[in-house]
Amino acid sequence: MVKKIRNTFFIMALSASLAFAQTAPDFTITDTDGVEHSLYADYLDQGKTVVIDLFFADCPPCHGLAPTLETIYQDWGAGQYDVQFIGLTGDPVGVDNDIKVRIFEAQTGITYPSASNQGGGPEAALPYTTNTNNQFGTFEGYPTIVVIAPDRTVQFEVVLGNVPNAAALINQAIDNTGATHPSEITDVEDAVPVFDELTVFPNPARDFAAVNFNLNEHADVNIQVFNMLGQSALEVFNGNKYPGYHQVDFNPSLLSPGTYFIRITANDSVQTTRLIKLHSHP
Repeated sequence: MVKKIRNTFFIMALSASLAFAQTAPDFTITDTDGVEHSLYADYLDQGKTVVIDLFFADCPPCHGLAPTLETIYQDWGAGQYDVQFIGLTGDPVGVDNDIKVRIFEAQTGITYPSASNQGGGPEAALPYTTNTNNQFGTFEGYPTIVVIAPDRTVQFEVVLGNVPNAAALINQAIDNTGATHPSEITDVEDAVPVFDELTVFPNPARDFAAVNFNLNEHADVNIQVFNMLGQSALEVFNGNKYPGYHQVDFNPSLLSPGTYFIRITANDSVQTTRLIKLHSHP
């Protein structure tokens, strides 16, 4: 993993409050796909910056900010390079189970892993939402973004709603941790993602559709269609693929008309794209 040589000792303004070199508590959560994520072992100790999105599913500002977060996540390499995003529900009323968080993910289009109250989200979020002794700055509500450097120190930036400068604030906080943007990576091996060029054609679709993608390495591939409730509606493919361009055909007539999300997983890389299903021909 390529890293900038940069001073990771920093002060991050939080309105009028400051958070200085505070250590992020470790946690292990299980996302809505059943995958475990350990903050230290899986990410920080591997040299990655971690961006935590503290949200709850019925929070309108969280819905407003989520597409911006997804854009930033994709811009920093969708978890394949120096930065990983994780969503944690703070769940103030105790209803954000896996199904509800999957609906939130589907409605907002986010593809980074998120933990519901079934996956330990509120417990992992607790140090920031309670913030005993004002350790990480003043918690002012949802959504809140926590940026953690690989040395385990915290940058803590409150962003309420989809404010115009949200992306700039979050990008600056990430940059301050020493993360290298994918566009700056010169190591060719590190710069090649597992897969790219994901498309679905035709879209909208009736009785035929094809998932197209380019695979840059030998990988286990799974392609599934999810409905707006975050439930798997159709498994398109599950198996092994060699490097190269692939087209996987499937029959969307098995789906009811509406909006769906196609999620493709290749090894540890995940991408999602939208599918519109029209009424089938009689």
